[in-house]
Amino acid sequence: MPGTSPAAPASAPPHRRADPAHIAVVNLPMQGHVNPTLAVVEELVRRGHRVTYAITEDFTHVVKAAGADPVVYPVHSDGSDAPERLAEGFARAVHASLGSLPALTRAYRHDRPDLVLYDVYGFAGLLLGARWGVPTVLCSPTHLAYDGLFPEFFDGAAGLAELPGYDALAAAFTEAGLDPARIHEVERPERAIAFLPRVFQRRADTVTAGRVAYVGPALGDRSYQGSWQPPRPDVPVLLVSLGSQFTRRPEFYRVCVEAFGDLPLHVVMAVGPDVTPELLGPLPAHFEVHAQVPQLAVLAHASVFVTHAGMGGTMEAVQHGVPMVAIPQMAEQRVNAGRIEELGLGVHLPREQVTAATLREAVLRVAKDPAVRAGVTALRTETRRSGGAPAAADLVEDALGAGR
Repeated sequence: MPGTSPAAPASAPPHRRADPAHIAVVNLPMQGHVNPTLAVVEELVRRGHRVTYAITEDFTHVVKAAGADPVVYPVHSDGSDAPERLAEGFARAVHASLGSLPALTRAYRHDRPDLVLYDVYGFAGLLLGARWGVPTVLCSPTHLAYDGLFPEFFDGAAGLAELPGYDALAAAFTEAGLDPARIHEVERPERAIAFLPRVFQRRADTVTAGRVAYVGPALGDRSYQGSWQPPRPDVPVLLVSLGSQFTRRPEFYRVCVEAFGDLPLHVVMAVGPDVTPELLGPLPAHFEVHAQVPQLAVLAHASVFVTHAGMGGTMEAVQHGVPMVAIPQMAEQRVNAGRIEELGLGVHLPREQVTAATLREAVLRVAKDPAVRAGVTALRTETRRSGGAPAAADLVEDALGAGR
């Protein structure tokens, strides 16, 4: 209208970018790899980006809950347990990644992302990002590659090229017209998000990544897992869980019943879908046993956590100020257990030393050790300074800016 000033352009809502991007997350179908990314997805969506998430069918509900659009790929599994040897796990990751490529290539043919956020074992994401010529960001739920990682994680292997499955992976890169040397970006990424504080990273001064955001545990909304309250607020809670991959351990759970059967604790055990009550025998009244528990909800009330020392559970315990008895089941978890003990967050109890007596003594010790409480408190403070999902999203947006 004459005599009026033109309307000012509408500004983007706070924290939302004026130039939203399409970000693709490529991951493996394992809780310890998917869960840490969900809060980052939530944050990126909140900032206005469109996120697609390459994963298997059984994870689509959690991906949708975080605000991403699932891009489903198949995985052919023989149903066997997760391997305790990480070299075998690497070979399985390569198999899953290469198997996902046809489905992902079709899905993204006319919907190319502006950036790929790929898991440390999500080689399909690295390959596709390289083929499309878009920025890639490594997303690591575990330690970034440090001097000595391969011997410690992979049964003494000197490097990536010695691992089973590497040759098939190199052939896939060559077939895609890419230099197989790009595979080594998982060791030396230009940009990486690590879901741990830098102080927990093994030999952090030897990490050779370009820019790393050590964001600590990025804990998003897990309300879809349900809630939990202690039946008696005046009784300390002990959580026992070996994660999602190493749950077929009925003999271990029976040792827990023997160890804690007469202690004034409320014991919550997550035993996985394959351990039935009949395998455990009679349970004391102060025990509750489930296939799965809403772990964050239980940790919010727990006094001690008996854990396999997976990185996800370890960081969740720290975030909730809960000391740990670490009983690792494989090499990566043994490294974590070592850090737990070195940083005064609890004790490392090797599984071959687990008896009712040693387990009971370890739980009672960490429950009342003021040095352990101080160690957990110190690292909890450090994790809260690490930035979480917003810091991860900042790094992703920096990579987008560089790519554009």
